[in-house]
Amino acid sequence: MPSPKDVSADRFIKAYASHLKRSGKLEIPNWVDIVKTGVSKELAPYDPDWFYIRAASVARNAYIRGRIGTADLLKLHGVRKRRGVRPRHHFAASGSVQRKIVQSLEKIGVLEPHPEGGRKISQEGQRDLDRISTAVMQKIRIRAGKEYGSATGQGRGARRAAASGGRRGGEYGSQKKYKHINDPHDHGAFETTEDLESRINKRYARDPLANAEAGAGDEPSW
Repeated sequence: MPSPKDVSADRFIKAYASHLKRSGKLEIPNWVDIVKTGVSKELAPYDPDWFYIRAASVARNAYIRGRIGTADLLKLHGVRKRRGVRPRHHFAASGSVQRKIVQSLEKIGVLEPHPEGGRKISQEGQRDLDRISTAVMQKIRIRAGKEYGSATGQGRGARRAAASGGRRGGEYGSQKKYKHINDPHDHGAFETTEDLESRINKRYARDPLANAEAGAGDEPSW
């Protein structure tokens, strides 16, 4: 079964954050819309769902690392602050925010105390994270299958062409992509490049190479 280790962080955090928001079990503090996430910040986050995203990130790190504490999260969610012409320094995140997120995840059973201190992922939380990872992987595989089918001609374009008796969809993928190299009379693909060149010459009613060779030995008209 896929785990959060097998899925990219951004995809998993986005999916798990939406899951936490839909469930409605995660306790959200009243100051979530006005609090800063660190001393290096000037304003509160613009995203109204930032608390769910941060909680999903904490749960993922607890799953991957095995044990996390507030000190680890302070460093993990900290940022480098710009100080004008002086070098940038790393500033830790808000400890109050990290503790509130850990407590909220512990209340809904995602985290539990670790014997050596800190928190670890619980069995219920591990099942939830594995289930979300499986759903994300299925979406990725379905999307990859659709893209592969459209690129190789095994998608809807190929099925429509096969149903209508044409060859372009099954052999060359999208009909629109290869429309300029298909014969408009018999609605089939050219077998060789010579057929394509012959068709182009007939369309323009002249052969540029033949005309050049025919007039190569003539004297100039001036």
